[in-house]
Amino acid sequence: MSGEVNAVVLAALREVTGAPARAFLDERAELQELGVDSLALLHVVNTLQGELGIVVPDEVTARVRSLADLRQAVAGLAAAPDATPARTQP
Repeated sequence: MSGEVNAVVLAALREVTGAPARAFLDERAELQELGVDSLALLHVVNTLQGELGIVVPDEVTARVRSLADLRQAVAGLAAAPDATPARTQP
């Protein structure tokens, strides 16, 4: 995962939970254990979509259970060739 994507994921999680960065060191940690419930996850995903210019489908969000799941899903979407929305001409 690129450092930028990882940093954005970490920042979004910290914003939602108020937890320090060290709380997110264990990739296997379940998001609920970290204070991220389903509503908080939607907030995190919304933040990531805005910051990274990606679209996280609902079915991807529904499968995210752990920190590793979230990071892998976001990294995959950010690395996809069509991750950056096409700009329209005025």
